[in-house]
Amino acid sequence: MKRLFTMSLVALALVPVACGDDDSTDTTAAGGTQIAATATNFSFSPDLWTVAAGEEVSLTLTNAAGEDHEWVIMNAPIASEAEFTEAGVYWEMEATAGAVATDTFTAPAAGTYQIICALEGHFDSGMEGELVVTG
Repeated sequence: MKRLFTMSLVALALVPVACGDDDSTDTTAAGGTQIAATATNFSFSPDLWTVAAGEEVSLTLTNAAGEDHEWVIMNAPIASEAEFTEAGVYWEMEATAGAVATDTFTAPAAGTYQIICALEGHFDSGMEGELVVTG
Protein backbone atom coordinates (compact mmCIF):
# COMPACT_ATOMS: atom_id res chain seq x y z
CA MET A 1 0.00 0.00 0.00
CA LYS A 2 2.85 2.38 0.88
CA ARG A 3 4.50 1.67 -2.48
CA LEU A 4 1.25 2.37 -4.37
CA PHE A 5 0.87 5.67 -2.50
CA THR A 6 4.46 6.69 -3.34
CA MET A 7 3.99 5.76 -7.01
CA SER A 8 0.80 7.81 -7.12
CA LEU A 9 2.61 10.84 -5.74
CA VAL A 10 5.37 10.48 -8.32
CA ALA A 11 2.83 10.17 -11.13
CA LEU A 12 0.99 13.29 -9.97
CA ALA A 13 4.25 15.23 -9.77
CA LEU A 14 5.06 14.37 -13.38
CA VAL A 15 1.69 15.41 -14.85
CA PRO A 16 2.58 19.14 -15.19
CA VAL A 17 5.88 18.23 -16.88
CA ALA A 18 4.26 15.89 -19.36
CA CYS A 19 1.50 18.36 -20.20
CA GLY A 20 3.74 21.42 -20.54
CA ASP A 21 4.08 23.46 -23.68
CA ASP A 22 6.95 25.39 -25.17
CA ASP A 23 5.31 28.69 -26.04
CA SER A 24 5.45 31.91 -24.04
CA THR A 25 2.38 31.04 -21.97
CA ASP A 26 3.66 31.11 -18.47
CA THR A 27 3.53 28.54 -15.72
CA THR A 28 2.06 29.51 -12.40
CA ALA A 29 4.09 28.36 -9.44
CA ALA A 30 3.38 28.65 -5.75
CA GLY A 31 5.18 32.00 -5.72
CA GLY A 32 3.53 33.41 -8.85
CA THR A 33 4.12 33.21 -12.56
CA GLN A 34 7.40 32.15 -14.13
CA ILE A 35 8.51 33.35 -17.56
CA ALA A 36 11.75 32.97 -19.47
CA ALA A 37 13.54 34.79 -22.25
CA THR A 38 16.74 34.25 -24.15
CA ALA A 39 18.59 37.30 -25.40
CA THR A 40 20.82 37.11 -28.47
CA ASN A 41 22.22 39.74 -30.81
CA PHE A 42 19.64 41.31 -31.44
CA SER A 43 16.43 39.56 -30.48
CA PHE A 44 14.49 37.89 -27.68
CA SER A 45 13.20 34.35 -27.84
CA PRO A 46 10.34 34.10 -27.35
CA ASP A 47 9.34 37.67 -28.12
CA LEU A 48 5.84 37.43 -26.64
CA TRP A 49 4.88 36.72 -23.02
CA THR A 50 1.48 36.65 -21.30
CA VAL A 51 0.89 37.25 -17.58
CA ALA A 52 -2.01 38.28 -15.35
CA ALA A 53 -2.31 41.81 -13.96
CA GLY A 54 -1.03 42.15 -10.41
CA GLU A 55 0.65 38.72 -10.47
CA GLU A 56 4.13 38.31 -9.03
CA VAL A 57 6.26 37.34 -12.04
CA SER A 58 9.68 35.70 -11.97
CA LEU A 59 11.73 36.27 -15.14
CA THR A 60 14.71 34.12 -16.01
CA LEU A 61 16.77 35.93 -18.64
CA THR A 62 19.38 33.83 -20.40
CA ASN A 63 21.94 35.90 -22.24
CA ALA A 64 23.24 33.72 -25.06
CA ALA A 65 25.29 36.56 -26.53
CA GLY A 66 28.79 37.89 -26.06
CA GLU A 67 27.58 41.25 -24.73
CA ASP A 68 25.20 42.47 -22.02
CA HIS A 69 21.44 42.67 -22.66
CA GLU A 70 18.45 44.09 -20.81
CA TRP A 71 14.76 43.12 -20.61
CA VAL A 72 12.86 46.36 -20.10
CA ILE A 73 9.09 46.84 -19.73
CA MET A 74 8.13 50.24 -21.12
CA ASN A 75 5.17 52.20 -19.71
CA ALA A 76 4.37 53.38 -23.24
CA PRO A 77 5.83 52.23 -26.55
CA ILE A 78 8.67 54.08 -28.23
CA ALA A 79 9.65 54.06 -31.89
CA SER A 80 13.39 54.68 -31.52
CA GLU A 81 16.11 54.89 -28.90
CA ALA A 82 16.00 58.68 -29.21
CA GLU A 83 12.62 58.54 -27.39
CA PHE A 84 13.91 56.40 -24.51
CA THR A 85 13.93 57.86 -20.99
CA GLU A 86 14.30 56.13 -17.63
CA ALA A 87 11.00 57.75 -16.64
CA GLY A 88 9.32 55.65 -19.34
CA VAL A 89 10.50 52.38 -17.77
CA TYR A 90 8.08 50.26 -15.72
CA TRP A 91 10.69 47.61 -14.77
CA GLU A 92 14.04 46.37 -16.03
CA MET A 93 16.72 43.79 -15.47
CA GLU A 94 20.07 43.01 -17.07
CA ALA A 95 22.01 39.84 -17.80
CA THR A 96 25.70 40.07 -18.48
CA ALA A 97 27.24 38.31 -21.47
CA GLY A 98 26.76 34.54 -21.25
CA ALA A 99 24.96 34.73 -17.88
CA VAL A 100 21.55 33.70 -16.61
CA ALA A 101 19.77 36.19 -14.34
CA THR A 102 16.48 35.86 -12.46
CA ASP A 103 14.45 38.64 -10.87
CA THR A 104 10.82 39.32 -10.00
CA PHE A 105 8.31 42.07 -10.69
CA THR A 106 4.62 42.70 -10.17
CA ALA A 107 2.76 42.66 -13.48
CA PRO A 108 1.31 46.07 -14.39
CA ALA A 109 -2.32 46.82 -15.23
CA ALA A 110 -3.96 44.92 -18.08
CA GLY A 111 -2.70 45.97 -21.50
CA THR A 112 0.06 45.35 -24.00
CA TYR A 113 3.55 46.52 -23.12
CA GLN A 114 6.64 46.92 -25.26
CA ILE A 115 9.71 44.99 -24.14
CA ILE A 116 13.07 46.33 -25.30
CA CYS A 117 16.77 46.05 -24.71
CA ALA A 118 17.63 49.63 -23.77
CA LEU A 119 21.38 49.31 -24.24
CA GLU A 120 22.71 51.64 -26.92
CA GLY A 121 22.02 50.37 -30.43
CA HIS A 122 20.10 47.25 -29.37
CA PHE A 123 16.51 48.49 -29.67
CA ASP A 124 17.25 50.29 -32.93
CA SER A 125 18.69 46.96 -34.18
CA GLY A 126 15.31 45.32 -33.57
CA MET A 127 15.65 43.95 -30.06
CA GLU A 128 12.08 44.12 -28.79
CA GLY A 129 9.12 42.00 -27.77
CA GLU A 130 5.68 42.27 -26.25
CA LEU A 131 4.25 41.58 -22.81
CA VAL A 132 0.50 40.99 -22.79
CA VAL A 133 -1.03 41.54 -19.37
CA THR A 134 -4.51 40.08 -19.01
CA GLY A 135 -7.16 41.47 -16.67
